[in-house]
Amino acid sequence: MTTYTLQKSDRKGKRFQIVMENHSHHFGSDVGSTFIDHKDPVKKAAWIARHKNDKNYNKKHSGIYHSRYLLWSKPSLSAAIKAYEKRHNVKIINKTGV
Repeated sequence: MTTYTLQKSDRKGKRFQIVMENHSHHFGSDVGSTFIDHKDPVKKAAWIARHKNDKNYNKKHSGIYHSRYLLWSKPSLSAAIKAYEKRHNVKIINKTGV
């Protein structure tokens, strides 16, 4: 099974970084809140409506994809990680402290 690492991003303006086999993606704004923070389904629906037509929204190798599935899919990061792992048959090591 492939293992990914989720960690805090060192890139200005980004909240997290997912490190895959030979590359990584920085995603999520380091300001503001996401569904894992506020758990508000109305804000979640608004975020999805606003971003569903973004380029790469459905492409695994993009930041918006990881925002969608790790920050805006479930009310906690641990639940989102679990769903992501099942969806992609991978293991994620969470080093974010969240």
